[in-house]
Amino acid sequence: MIGGAEALRWLAGQRGEAMVVTTMTTGRLWPVVSARKELDLPISNCMGKASSVGLGAALAQPERPVWVLDGDGSLAMNLGSLLSIAQAQPRNLVHFVFDDGAYTTVGGSPVPGSPTADHAAMARAAGYPAAAAFDDLATLQAQWPDLAAGARPLLVRLRIGGWDGLADYGPMTQEVMDQRLDAAAEKFWAVRQTLTGQGPGRRPTA
Repeated sequence: MIGGAEALRWLAGQRGEAMVVTTMTTGRLWPVVSARKELDLPISNCMGKASSVGLGAALAQPERPVWVLDGDGSLAMNLGSLLSIAQAQPRNLVHFVFDDGAYTTVGGSPVPGSPTADHAAMARAAGYPAAAAFDDLATLQAQWPDLAAGARPLLVRLRIGGWDGLADYGPMTQEVMDQRLDAAAEKFWAVRQTLTGQGPGRRPTA
């Protein structure tokens, strides 16, 4: 299995100019490893919607790579997004699914269908032209050059064995979620400013 934090650190070094949409557990750790925060979109308080937001971003910015760092629990809440992505066929979207078998951020209850669900097979059946599954990081690293140059949309399922360091971020209380939601609103404004060439800025207040 793959360490979740280890996978994120490696992906941060591969993202180039990609916009990265994170959610739930990936959203808690990605800011620590990302060097392009102006291109990071954290999806907070709306579990399951990262794939839909990523699709919208990919269609709106067709010349820019868009990555979604999804979770198996989040995707289970929005499996229909596989059909929407497959129908739209965005040629710039990579959909990573971090499969740890649990709703880690909200207490660790098991995800329905784990460990029998095959996310890569579901993506291919929905109409993704490319999908792959990995149980160890070395194999992903070896195959990444071919995947990076291959067809899109692409789904990559990563079998996650743990999240070292996650406990350092404390419990996900309602207060923390509210703070993250407000911070996400600021981030959306900052990314919008970057993509439109208007430079950094803060969202207007009422």
